[in-house]
Amino acid sequence: MWYHLEEEILRSAGRRISEFETYSRAVRDENARRLRRTTGRPPILRVKRPETWELGPGHDPFHVRSKSASIAHAVRQRLKTGTYEPRRPAGFFVSKPGGGHRLVSSFEIVDEVVSLRLFRSLMKKNRAFFSARAYAYRNDRSPHDAITHVAQEFGMEQRVFVAEYDFTKFFDRISHEHLFKTIEDYRLSITPLEKRLLSAFLRTSEPFVDAVGRSEGARRRIGGIPQGTSVSLFLANLAASGLDRSLERLSVGFVRYADDTLVWRHSYSEITEAVDALHAEAARIGSPINMLKSEGVRLLVPEGTSDVEMRSTPKVAYLGHEISLRQISLKPASVRRLKTRVQQLIFANLVREPISGTQNLSRLTDLDRDYVTFIWQLRRYLYGPLSEVQVRRFQHGGVPAMTFQGAMSYFPLVNDTVQLREFDTWLASQVWLAVRKRQKILMPLTSRRPLPWNLDRLNLIHLTTVSSTTGAPVDLRLPSLGRIARAIQVGVETHGLGVVDGAQDPYLYTD
Repeated sequence: MWYHLEEEILRSAGRRISEFETYSRAVRDENARRLRRTTGRPPILRVKRPETWELGPGHDPFHVRSKSASIAHAVRQRLKTGTYEPRRPAGFFVSKPGGGHRLVSSFEIVDEVVSLRLFRSLMKKNRAFFSARAYAYRNDRSPHDAITHVAQEFGMEQRVFVAEYDFTKFFDRISHEHLFKTIEDYRLSITPLEKRLLSAFLRTSEPFVDAVGRSEGARRRIGGIPQGTSVSLFLANLAASGLDRSLERLSVGFVRYADDTLVWRHSYSEITEAVDALHAEAARIGSPINMLKSEGVRLLVPEGTSDVEMRSTPKVAYLGHEISLRQISLKPASVRRLKTRVQQLIFANLVREPISGTQNLSRLTDLDRDYVTFIWQLRRYLYGPLSEVQVRRFQHGGVPAMTFQGAMSYFPLVNDTVQLREFDTWLASQVWLAVRKRQKILMPLTSRRPLPWNLDRLNLIHLTTVSSTTGAPVDLRLPSLGRIARAIQVGVETHGLGVVDGAQDPYLYTD
């Protein structure tokens, strides 16, 4: 547990520094773009150090990197003597997909290194203990694997009973007694030191979010697990492992991602048995079922079915997707997030300066240079580093072994062509209307009529031209959610789900 500790501390601090430097460069680039677009005084973004870095030197990677040897030595000694205790974590709030906020703990860098080592050790030794249908926080499973399994199972059915229930504050209410009883009952491989470390992380005080909170008395945690540290990912899976075994004994179909559990079965009596097991295990965990947020048992039927003998649904929501008997779609909330980002790019690049009367008219040559920047940013958001030419070629095969990036890399299995086509139609309309508005405001101010002004919607979608200075082709075709979705699907068919990054934010999919 204490070998090569300094190397891992340096690696962890270096990663944080690298991420901060990347963010800093992005802020500088955006400020430069803002200054090019305007003749006024645009709001200048400031590089902000993460607030947690200011709450203690152990959170500041620059300090930790400079003191890595002495920090590693001190922690190594405490690990050897059994006196190691993680320091009280700082905390910050993140928005929850379902609304509201979640308080996430940010442990000092060295404590997170210890936590990560503990997580990896326990998962490596006990991987066989966890159900094949538990998909959260594992390097051999991903959210996409869960979606694939559900879609394959539903694809063979004409109708099936589904049960959807939510736990009440799952991470905050997990019973510590239940965790250690599970370890003992199932004889997990765990050393005395690892057990002491688990206890130490579970006992850590609630996080403080500012300097005032840090100086106040710390309240010891008597239940729940701290969100934001690696070992909690193991503990979350451990807490619900009894539920997995109960559902497996009942031979129902299910998938579980942390506390997000979806159950299905042909027989109503069998699905209700599974619901009884769910309630029983929730009580053991310490996090009862939230009946106000739970959909309960419904009959999943084909789209358009009208006469059904009980409450029914044509699709179920799971991990940012909607899954029906025959296709996978984006959840409405996921579509809204995509549209919000697109509208932000449109406004920042095409609309803000004209309506403020601060447009830099030198940006209007044979091309509207701000429109070129907009297309580049939009493509980067939807496609990652891929060009339009590459995405169009990849739709038809020949995808190399690579990792797709961009917004759709989170949704590689979406195959709802109608939904994707509707998004692309909306996108084209929003861009065309913004160009028209920009043109209407700026035409009286300049004699130039740069592309894409005066184009109809179809020509705007397919616009390509050449640079008047270099003669090089300039590809201004509108990016398409449908095209990148199809390219990713071909990549998945060719190489498997390894073409998308399965290591997203571990709390991204949980409510």
